[in-house]
Amino acid sequence: MTASPFPLVEVEGPPMERGLAYGRQAGERIARGRAVYEKAFNAPGFEAKAARYFESLRAFDAELATEIEGIARGADQPLALVVGLNARTELTGWDAGAATPDECTAALAMPERTRDGRLLHGQNWDWRPACVDTSIVLRIRVTEGPDILTFCEAGQLARHGFNAAGLALTANGLQTDDERAPKAVPSPFIRRRMLMCERLADAVGVIMTAPRSASHNLLLSQTDAQGRAEAVNLETTPREVFWDHPQDGLYAHANHFKIPAALARVSDAGLRRHPESLYRDRRVLQHLRTDGTAVTRATFERAFADDFGSPHAVCRSPAPRSDGSMSATVASLIMEPASGWMWLAPAPYGGAAYTGYELGA
Repeated sequence: MTASPFPLVEVEGPPMERGLAYGRQAGERIARGRAVYEKAFNAPGFEAKAARYFESLRAFDAELATEIEGIARGADQPLALVVGLNARTELTGWDAGAATPDECTAALAMPERTRDGRLLHGQNWDWRPACVDTSIVLRIRVTEGPDILTFCEAGQLARHGFNAAGLALTANGLQTDDERAPKAVPSPFIRRRMLMCERLADAVGVIMTAPRSASHNLLLSQTDAQGRAEAVNLETTPREVFWDHPQDGLYAHANHFKIPAALARVSDAGLRRHPESLYRDRRVLQHLRTDGTAVTRATFERAFADDFGSPHAVCRSPAPRSDGSMSATVASLIMEPASGWMWLAPAPYGGAAYTGYELGA
């Protein structure tokens, strides 16, 4: 069955105002999110853990903490619930004695490899199938700094997206044998801070210095006003950051460490959960290379629809993981920051079409 397009939520103004508008518009999907993570949110000690993460956020960025309070108030939900939706990786994973990182396949084509000479940056996001009905596109208008267009679960501050300064971000879950980091900040808070940056260097600086709570791969790019572009990929753990760059104008990354320095220092626990990660990024790169220097959005769509090894594929149909949890490609996302557009296909394994969302609309 083809899923409906993700709803667009638009907010503006100071932090509390943004939060209230967000909560009021996305309240129904926030409530659905509570049901998705019901087991974690009903577990003993949940309130205390949520309070701990909220205090970490307040120390990290007091204005974003205020926005979280506004979201909870606008949605008529407990503050702990909205904090929990942002900290769901920690609450459903390490805090719950399990290991359930996000699964994704991200890709990027620099301007010299695209037909229109504009950078393309995208991702398939694999997670719980029910999140197709709890996710939104969030357009954030601000008085200072760049406006933001981000795709996220309702209630979260950010997940994947780009801003008016041409800065784009996608993220993939990674996993080591040592993920615990006391007083750390959940990833959606850090990603929002990164998307608030005007410059690529500042966004890299955010992730380098933030108190990270879990391992993630972050693919960052920026297209400037002259159409020039740069990109960097960061494999991060709570304690270290490793980096590399596109080769021949292309890049792809799934859910395993691949930077040589990381491979020499990190025990990659994620491959026990998603061993097909070893070929997912290769499959995407093969599709991108096929079009030479004429890569288009259609190239990305074809790459993200790859079903080799199904259901353990780039485009994953719903199937259980080794720990028994269900996983599927919740959304396929493609961004062209220079034109200000993002395209999303919900549950693409069902044949959903892409819907366009414009930052400047």
